[in-house]
Amino acid sequence: MKICTIIPTYNHRIRLGEIINALPNDVCAIVVDDGSNPPIEIDSMRAKLFRFEKNRGKAEALKFAFSKALEMGFTHAITLDADGQHKPSLVQDFIECAEKNPDALILGVRDFNNPSIPPARRFMNKFSNFWFWAETGKNAGDTQCGFRCYPLAQILSLNMDFGGFVFETELLVKASWAEIEFKEIKIPTIYDSESVAGSHYRPIADTFKFTMMNTKLFFASIFLSRNRLKNMSLKK
Repeated sequence: MKICTIIPTYNHRIRLGEIINALPNDVCAIVVDDGSNPPIEIDSMRAKLFRFEKNRGKAEALKFAFSKALEMGFTHAITLDADGQHKPSLVQDFIECAEKNPDALILGVRDFNNPSIPPARRFMNKFSNFWFWAETGKNAGDTQCGFRCYPLAQILSLNMDFGGFVFETELLVKASWAEIEFKEIKIPTIYDSESVAGSHYRPIADTFKFTMMNTKLFFASIFLSRNRLKNMSLKK
């Protein structure tokens, strides 16, 4: 088992160096600069920086990083946001869980009763959790959190239809249909003025796109057998 971290970033530079330096000593970071202006610079031997000349969105940054990590010989990748919402010291907890469950997708779960969470985010997470249950019959505590550990071979075998804001949620549904197990780790809920201000979440546009995706996945889950859903979730 060989584990790296993946940090997509778009104009997040204030905390990036701090996040990389706080990672466990033997863990490196693959950083994807998604068209930041000015370009991101990293002064660390523990990070490998890749750059998109134009902004492509988090989904494309993650897909690129997953493929690059597998190409570099990694078996698992732990994703963190670059805005400070995820404590890099908790990477060790994900590593230990992955060592016990090497084929599982490991999800960070925040406490949404925490009053620091903006109301729009609290609603969106409950909305997302409901649709995940409706589409898979399984309960997940936090389907929106970007702090996850992915088994790369399993994840890269999935057939994904959507990008952008909804990519990570679709990935979780398709992984469930493909019978990839998931485990959960409780993580702190961190929403301060800097992380909220740096977020690229668009309440109206992203909620609309999220609804369209879930409409398609929900009707597929109703009318298709579990075997058909599994086959549909995997690349040919």
